Amino acid sequence: MYVYENHMGGLFTSDRELSYEECYCETCGDSDWLIGEADTREEVLELLRDEDGFIPYTDEYMQEFLNENFGDDVE
Repeated sequence: MYVYENHMGGLFTSDRELSYEECYCETCGDSDWLIGEADTREEVLELLRDEDGFIPYTDEYMQEFLNENFGDDVE
């Protein structure tokens, strides 16, 4: 699964790598960008962590994103 950051904020996934044209926004001239490829919740979190271990999204947002794209969290 390919994980992208939307140029307006937030994350989304795709089953395939998107072309530049698919990521480009004609309205504002900006584009979405590929963060990386991940198959598990843990891999997504590793992609998003900076060198200090910080993830730039709230815990609530991340939980919702991960549940929607990588299945519900197992308790």
